[in-house]
Amino acid sequence: MSTVAEKVNALAKDRKFTLRRADYIFERILAKTDKFLVYDTQSKQKPLYTIPEDRFEEEWTHSSVIRLTKLPNDETKIKELLDAFAIRKEIDYEACSHLLSFYDQGLIQYGEDVYYATRYDDPCRDFDYWISVDHQGLEIEALDAFRLARGCLEAFSYLEENGFVLTQFDDKNLYVGSFSEDRGNFFRIMFKGHKDKSAPFNGLARRHRFSPPETETTDIYKSYAFSVGLMIVYSILQTNNKGADVPNNLYADTSKLPELIKTAVDLCYKEGKEKPENKELFKVFLEDLLETDVKKRRSPKELLTYKWIIESDKLDYEEYQRELEENERAKQKEKEEEEKNKFN
Repeated sequence: MSTVAEKVNALAKDRKFTLRRADYIFERILAKTDKFLVYDTQSKQKPLYTIPEDRFEEEWTHSSVIRLTKLPNDETKIKELLDAFAIRKEIDYEACSHLLSFYDQGLIQYGEDVYYATRYDDPCRDFDYWISVDHQGLEIEALDAFRLARGCLEAFSYLEENGFVLTQFDDKNLYVGSFSEDRGNFFRIMFKGHKDKSAPFNGLARRHRFSPPETETTDIYKSYAFSVGLMIVYSILQTNNKGADVPNNLYADTSKLPELIKTAVDLCYKEGKEKPENKELFKVFLEDLLETDVKKRRSPKELLTYKWIIESDKLDYEEYQRELEENERAKQKEKEEEEKNKFN
């Protein structure tokens, strides 16, 4: 019987393994099971502490993590891991920034054990953490809802147009990051799937809080879009202390949806909180996003053309520009203070 190392070597032919253990600082364990470890890492070539403060924004790249999976003595499972990475590397991550980028893979041997290593963007936080910890005492605002919707819909649209089949989308596969302490969140999905459209699909079989009404579909991205709508409604109500009003099994009985949509819109666009002219646009967007008939439901690409998305995108950019100007003013003030202190 061949060893794990022998099986890996046979399957590794014509595949690139460029990740080397010696190139990274393994700082701390972020996740651990009996099958894998996920480490927070830094590049040894340019650790964070070597970057001058005034060049940090230019030289710092988004942090990445390394996942080490102990390889079983099973040729089929080893091949599945290697094939999954090969599919992920076909994705143009620059064209779709709302998917977690995968960078490189490698093999690390400890004694008799062989570990398969993959490096990808730091997932940061998941959806539940974003609501329960990041927004503890803070309400989800319209721009938060926009960023969530845009991130997911743009990812779905890219995957659909390029023939990728995402086999899992739920609150456990939606990750939230932040550009900085002063910037809004961005949302990313980890691609788990394949490109075989003829393969049987049962991704909707497991029912969860954000499942769509249908259990079978010929258009998975319309089904996933419905889940995004439920996530938006739940996050708004949950951060307004009304999360208990959202049933755990809305997919089984959607009769409460119209009322929940109205409540979410009213909470998000309280008087004086957001631009009132966008309130009705948000309601129309949510109603179509949460259309219970999958045949009538809009596609992700169509939903991205809605006026609420377009108007929110403008507001998001305006906010970004304001933050840049505020940061520049703060830096200028700091320099002036330093100059003044030189003569004291």
